[in-house]
Order: sequence, then structure tokens, then C-alpha cells
Amino acid sequence: MNAGLIALYKTEAPRVFEKLCAQGDCLRLRPQQRVPLPPADKVIVVRDGMLAIDAMPAKGKLQVLDFLVAGDVVSTSTILPTPRVSLRAITSASLVALENPEFYPAVPVHDYWAFLIGQCFKQMARVNIHQLMIGRLETESRVASFVLALALRNVRGDTSRITVPLPMSRVDIANYLVINSDTLSRTMMRFCDSGLIKRESRHAIQVIDLHKLKEKSPLSTLLWAIFLKHGGEQDIDAERYAERSPLLSSIQDKISAILPSAATRSLSSSSREHPYAARGAR
Repeated sequence: MNAGLIALYKTEAPRVFEKLCAQGDCLRLRPQQRVPLPPADKVIVVRDGMLAIDAMPAKGKLQVLDFLVAGDVVSTSTILPTPRVSLRAITSASLVALENPEFYPAVPVHDYWAFLIGQCFKQMARVNIHQLMIGRLETESRVASFVLALALRNVRGDTSRITVPLPMSRVDIANYLVINSDTLSRTMMRFCDSGLIKRESRHAIQVIDLHKLKEKSPLSTLLWAIFLKHGGEQDIDAERYAERSPLLSSIQDKISAILPSAATRSLSSSSREHPYAARGAR
């Protein structure tokens, strides 16, 4: 991803996202409603709400692979399509099925692809970070990294106190982090007792000291780069960081290989029986 594309994505993504959501096919989901992954010729974007990507092994308990929020993209370039993987709405949510960029006259083609490539880049980086979390980190560092990642998504201005919505259940979070639910609760209580966080409600916490939370996460520098937040410190340039990081360089290579070929696909909604093809309310 070159510097021009990164700059375009950062400045234009919100505007492009709003225009695409206003014109695309919309599918509304109620909490806990489950839908299959979209077919290979479809690109779906989360318009609002939160979803989980669930995997159910042939033998074993359900595993949450990722939590998707507004702006995230669902396609075969970001999710491995297997019979036992599906999407589940955590909250009321809506998905928008995107068509060929030529169907959106208000959105220039290069803006359309900059948005998709930028979102997929961030999501694939997030997936790689998740693998590092569950494969390399101890429980406390794992939970701290998870909370830090959510906090960085919600940074607003130069403040160390950040409200973090947690609409997912304790079981979902534990499944995502591959730890026991009781262990998760004990770890969060230790964070509360040490003044790192406090509980605002059943589904929200407040990060009291973002910088102390960073110290508990071995992945803090990487998370800072991925989410492009600065929280009072100097921002990290994603492209320069990627040049130093084999992990992010490999992600860029994957995106470059996948999405340009997707640009040549026809995304026309020919199969109206599929839920992602049905035109719903805007």
C-alpha cells in the first residue's frame, strides 16, 4: 500500500463509507441472528452494530475469530470461507452488499478501491495480531492487549480516559481470547483494583490510564501502528512501520495479491435468493 493510498484512505474513508452505505443493498440483523458468509462474488461492509465471526470445529467449543464493527469488510479476502464459519450479530446490525464501483456514480473508482483495500489491510493486520495474542501471550498480557485494541478504536482527542463499549458477552470475549470465562473475570477485576479500568455499566468500561495499560501489552507499539491513533504521543506512520515489520509487510503482500483481482469481478446481484442479494430498507 503506497503513501498516496494510505493518505487517501485516512482522509476519504468516512465519506466513501457513508456514500456506499446510502446506496448499497442492506440486510438488517437482530441480536444473535446468524447468517452464512457471503459468496465469493460478494463484498459486504458492516453498516452499523457489531458482529462476531464464529468458527465451530467438528469437535470442540465455538471459537470467536473476530469482532466486526461499522466499516469492516466481509469477503473471501478477509475471512477463510469454510462450512463451519458464520457471522453472528452481537447487537442489532445491518450489512450492505456492495456492487461494482461503476454502480456508485457519487464515489470515484479509486476512492472505492482505496476504501476496500484500506479496510482489508487493517482487518488482516488485526487477525495477525489476534494470532500473536492467543499463541504467544500470557493471560494478563492477552487481556490487556484486547482492551487496548478496543480503547484505541475509541480514542477521541488527547485523553488518557476512554470509554470502551463491550456489547459482547463475557463468554464471547473469553472464546476470542481462548481463556476461561472465570479467568477473564478475575483478570478484569485485577485491572479494576489496580486503577487501570473501571466498569461503567454491564456493557462498557472506562480505561483510566491508557499509558499504564500499554505497559501491560507487549503488542502496544504494533496496536498503535495498526489503529493509527496517537493518544497524546507522536503518531506512527503505518507505511514506515510496515517497512520495518515483516508481519505487516506480509499483510500488504496478501492485500495486493487479492484485491486487484477482485476489481475485475462482476459483483452484480444476479442471485436474488441469497440474503445478501436482496434489496432491503436503507
